[in-house]
Amino acid sequence: MSPPIAPSRRSFLTGSAAALGVLALPACAAFGGKRTTKGRLRHAAIGVGGMGGVDLERIASHPDVDVVALCDVDAAYLAKAREKHPNARAYRDWRELMEHEDDFDSVHVTIPDHMHAIVMLAALERDKHLYGQKPLTRTVREARSVGEAARRARTATQMGIQNRSQPRLRAAHALFQQDHIGRVHTVHVWTDRPAGWWPQGVERPETVDPVPETLDWDLWLGVAPARPYVTGKYHPFAWRGWKDFGSGAQGDMGCHLMDPALWFLELGAPLNVRSDGPVPNGETFPPWSEVRYEFAPTRHTTRGPLVLHWHDGGKQPPRALLDDLGAGEIVGNGCLFVGEKGALLASSEAPPRLLGDPRLAAVAIPAGDEVDHWHQWVDACLGRGETTAHFEYAGHLTEVVLLGNVALELPHEELAWDAERLAFPARPEADRFLGSAYREGWG
Repeated sequence: MSPPIAPSRRSFLTGSAAALGVLALPACAAFGGKRTTKGRLRHAAIGVGGMGGVDLERIASHPDVDVVALCDVDAAYLAKAREKHPNARAYRDWRELMEHEDDFDSVHVTIPDHMHAIVMLAALERDKHLYGQKPLTRTVREARSVGEAARRARTATQMGIQNRSQPRLRAAHALFQQDHIGRVHTVHVWTDRPAGWWPQGVERPETVDPVPETLDWDLWLGVAPARPYVTGKYHPFAWRGWKDFGSGAQGDMGCHLMDPALWFLELGAPLNVRSDGPVPNGETFPPWSEVRYEFAPTRHTTRGPLVLHWHDGGKQPPRALLDDLGAGEIVGNGCLFVGEKGALLASSEAPPRLLGDPRLAAVAIPAGDEVDHWHQWVDACLGRGETTAHFEYAGHLTEVVLLGNVALELPHEELAWDAERLAFPARPEADRFLGSAYREGWG
């Protein structure tokens, strides 16, 4: 007999994540300063459709994982997941899962961006191992909160930037460490999103449609302001461009594509950020944008500030630069490091390329090893190594990425950033874009 689905709503404490209460802790042991689980890993899945389904199956494929609980606001997704995991208890409301389950050790959170922080904080308050999809959160302040909570919890965490574990980026990192291009002064990062993926630069529809019988719309809205359901405009995938729910092209792809820049160059917080793209409307991010960051120099960069340019919506690095480097046609999503002696193009879509000096063509491209990003996390939960995209790093990466979205709100202004204070000291009006209020009753 299949396990019953928990009720979709229940009265719930409001306030901070700490007010959610603390359940019985999983059986953990200290390992290298981290909490680890002994024996088999009992896993709960929050979000089992789309990418949530991918995360569930990749985690469940580890031989030491037992899936014990499933949760999704869409009963259709939940039913499919229960077919594959019939012994797992099923829930529509993640709060019910947190309240009633006391025998799970780990959880993945693969749901729309606006719900990441509140669910992740609840899991970390309970000392659960946590796999969270990118971007870590929807806002900069949430990213800081989740990163700090992860440090306190000391459990194994991993953000879903699986490209970091693929051979092409690992090969690019190995190539970068061979120091063929010298110290880096400029980085260009670009994506083909959102065109053809989800709408941006659009206004809120005025129509109202019946909510599908399988979907709990109020639970899907969660912390976001209430609005009517409209078919095909939000659930299941089109939410990414809406400010109330997603973080646009930069939030979606920035954590993948800016990761090599922060990783290879060991970049800290930006000194300033500036948008030279169009002004977004009140509802969605613009159809394209270009954002410029400056970072303090590191041991891998020239003495002046490292300049990073973000391009989306089909925008790419200047053609004159690409022609000067002899790049020819380039991939639709990539990260280009421009150094004193040449350039390196890193992408998950193609092997790394050394550009500029013709002599670089003779350099052998290393073979990058492949790591299973999901299994790496499971192994860390069980005390067998570390993750490469833990939340302390992922929180920093997400903050940097989402500062670009703040800059979009005030285009053509250079916004000096104080990372320690989480503030724009010279432009305090910009601080309001670092976070947002939650809907009443959601804390």
